[in-house]
Amino acid sequence: MVRVCDECGAELANGLLACPGCSRLVYAAELRRLASEAEASQAKGDLTAALAAWRRATELLPPGATQRAQIAERMRTLSAAIDGRGPASPARPKPVGKGGKVGAAVAAVGVALAKSKAILVLLLGNAKLLLLGLLKIPTLLSMLVYANWMSGRGAGFGIGLVACIYVHEVGHVAALRRYGIEASAPMFVPGFGAFVRMKQYPTDAHEEARTGLAGPLWGLVAACAAAAYGLLAGSAVALSVASVAARINVFNLIPVWQLDGARGMKALSRQERGGIAAIAAVTAIVAHQWMPALVGAFAVFTLFHADPETKGDRRVFALFAVLIVALAGVALLPASVAW
Repeated sequence: MVRVCDECGAELANGLLACPGCSRLVYAAELRRLASEAEASQAKGDLTAALAAWRRATELLPPGATQRAQIAERMRTLSAAIDGRGPASPARPKPVGKGGKVGAAVAAVGVALAKSKAILVLLLGNAKLLLLGLLKIPTLLSMLVYANWMSGRGAGFGIGLVACIYVHEVGHVAALRRYGIEASAPMFVPGFGAFVRMKQYPTDAHEEARTGLAGPLWGLVAACAAAAYGLLAGSAVALSVASVAARINVFNLIPVWQLDGARGMKALSRQERGGIAAIAAVTAIVAHQWMPALVGAFAVFTLFHADPETKGDRRVFALFAVLIVALAGVALLPASVAW
């Protein structure tokens, strides 16, 4: 069926986002609907849903459209608000007069309750995300294939390591969804590891850094859980899983190619990158491990490519530093399984 422009009647080829005759936006009605959805979600405090709606809107705009810049600015504002780096909208005047203190107290209680509810929803949502991934047939089959490939080192070790890698990848998915970015369920490739596919791109370096480091962060939690079980149950296999999983996550922190560390570095200033290099070097010396040394060496290399205008991101820097030290600490656990 041939589509025509509602404005000038010109034929519209598949994939066109603007009419070649009158430049009218092909999906103008859908764009208006998405804009209304985004504003309604933001008004309700659901910043993730608002950000997701604006992301879908950008996919319906041609590259040179002026609306793209306006939407990009809205997305950066929402992203910063989700991270706690700024308000979602201009600040409102504070109440004054006799009722000011009472109003402020009520508002503080309301904010506390809202945050408590948000944390509960976040925990339940992440638990649901872990389970939903296992219900995806391609994910489950690829996990079984990967575990079978690892069976030469013992079934328990293979299953435990696959579980840790799975949690790492779900960490990426959870962070991406937090920013309204659609992503696939994890897929495992024997000899390579696992990956998720992003269906959209991060708004800026801050989003990319946080979604990148979310994998090692969740991987750290998984490794710590395996370590705790290993220590409590006296399981050498579980301790091996924890140690190897921690090493894999440190490897992912190397800031090179498509590894998580390279994505994390994008939000850091030159000084912060130097700090990461120093922390990684000290960690390598204290822990007697070569993997943190690689993180530090490549961090030094990134100094020469750092944008001097980048202001940096203290939270990303702190998270990066903690991950290096904590993962190296877990990696010190004895690994009875050769790797």
